[in-house]
Amino acid sequence: MKKSLACAFLTLASASVIAANIAPSGTNHNERPVTTPDEQTVTTTLEQQLSQLSYTAQNINEPEQVRAKALRELANYPSQNALVAVARGLKDPSYVVREAAIIGAEPYQLEHRWRIVAPLLTDKNEVVRVTATASLVRDYANVTPEQQQQLQIPIAELKDYLANKDDFDSQLLLADVLRWSQEWALADKHYQTLLIENDDNPQVWLNIADNYRAQNQDKLAIETLDTAISINEDVASLHYAKSLTLVRMDEKKNAANEIETAATLAKDNSYYWYLNGVLQEEYDIDKSTKSFEKAYLISGAPEQLYAVCDIYVRYGNEHANSCLDELGKIAPPYVLEDLRAKQQKDLDS
Repeated sequence: MKKSLACAFLTLASASVIAANIAPSGTNHNERPVTTPDEQTVTTTLEQQLSQLSYTAQNINEPEQVRAKALRELANYPSQNALVAVARGLKDPSYVVREAAIIGAEPYQLEHRWRIVAPLLTDKNEVVRVTATASLVRDYANVTPEQQQQLQIPIAELKDYLANKDDFDSQLLLADVLRWSQEWALADKHYQTLLIENDDNPQVWLNIADNYRAQNQDKLAIETLDTAISINEDVASLHYAKSLTLVRMDEKKNAANEIETAATLAKDNSYYWYLNGVLQEEYDIDKSTKSFEKAYLISGAPEQLYAVCDIYVRYGNEHANSCLDELGKIAPPYVLEDLRAKQQKDLDS
């Protein structure tokens, strides 16, 4: 488990929003997104799988390792049922289950996560304590001064815990902890040390860039990412990070080019395609529309169907009404009313 602490949080920190269904190439941008019977079956099967994971996580008759595995998997599928399982797991007598439940709590908003995870900062088990600290320290800049003070002793323990380990993942996590707790110079020193033997590792470069961005040094972040891309040019996450930085620098055209590269390289990352739709709209409405469509075809997510309908409505796409009918099956009435009002306003103008 000691090694898994670093691995688990590095995985969660860098996880992309990747969808299960891949859009076919050459999608017609006027073709209405539909939900096929096969996709409906996949959705039903997924719901059953998540229900089973939640049940397994809470079943005290299961071995603790089986319950722990279920809790860790639930981190990928946040829901009300999953949150109930996680909250109960955090209070379980088994430290193995408690530690896994902390991982399971990762996708939830800070306010809720703090409330259920913070009590474990003083857990009797060291592994649970440092895992809880690693979960909360990432939001150090977003918590109250009182909460920051509450984290001081746990952070010191976590740094000592990681400093005694030689593996790469633990040392990268240590540098991240220093960055999150705003010890930026020391974090940079650790990152640069890791680069000596790991300059082909994109995550190190990404975290160095994040360290600069945390200090509002966006130009240095761009320089870092450019160097990383020269070494790892086909890594989508590097182009994605560069795009976000360029947006902050108000270089939106360059940002649009970078996110398009990221989406193309990642292929099936619906979030990248969604962002490409957002950034391309100002420059190429056809490209923007296709990107929104592809994002929805990959993920099937309601919010991405909304994005498709929204751009259809605003630009008079011939399939706007069909899209709104589809959205009406899953969205609250006020959402549909808002889009139809926007559509009518455009027709009247």
